[in-house]
Amino acid sequence: MAGNLLMSFLNKIELLDEDEYAENFIGCMLSPVITGIKPASTITLKNCKRKLYNYWNENGCNILGRYNLESITLQETKEGIVLLVYDRSNLSEHLRLEKNHKLLCEFGYNNNFQLERCLNCLRERIVNGSFPHESGIFLGIPYEDVIGFINGDKCLFNGYWKVYTNNYDHREIFSLYDESKKVYILNILENRKNKIKNLYVNHKQLLYECNS
Repeated sequence: MAGNLLMSFLNKIELLDEDEYAENFIGCMLSPVITGIKPASTITLKNCKRKLYNYWNENGCNILGRYNLESITLQETKEGIVLLVYDRSNLSEHLRLEKNHKLLCEFGYNNNFQLERCLNCLRERIVNGSFPHESGIFLGIPYEDVIGFINGDKCLFNGYWKVYTNNYDHREIFSLYDESKKVYILNILENRKNKIKNLYVNHKQLLYECNS
């Protein structure tokens, strides 16, 4: 995504009040999840220049409801909150892939798949802000790249995550991450009403076929 487009977006929302700024900023961060190319994202919200933490506590349910998303708190302190925001259908489907489910079981997740139990197990395994290796599976990182990272293999490409295999088209996936942000930003900048919910969910299913 072009840097000047992102800057235009940031400059525009900077002029908005606290609530409008937070809503648009958080929406942009979640755009790959909203469009369906990504099953879940972690976001960290603090009260720094803008009161993002306060906004989420008061209005986070509005954003989730608008895009039919859910969230789980991974960590929370006086300074801020770390969330996993996810699309239930998309994440459940991704975790049920045989490779992914097997890996999670190896790390102590439940054999009889239940999404809530998997999410609670992930939360319990996060210690002092350190995310366990398998957390990449929840974020839509392909199994092969999670294993490559765990094994310390040679990294072939570094983008939204470190790529260790040529078994899938990572560049196309990364491109759709960028497109997700672009379509969200253009909706804001140009007052568009384009539908973005699950816009790329079918693309995800095709691009991830090799990992099924």
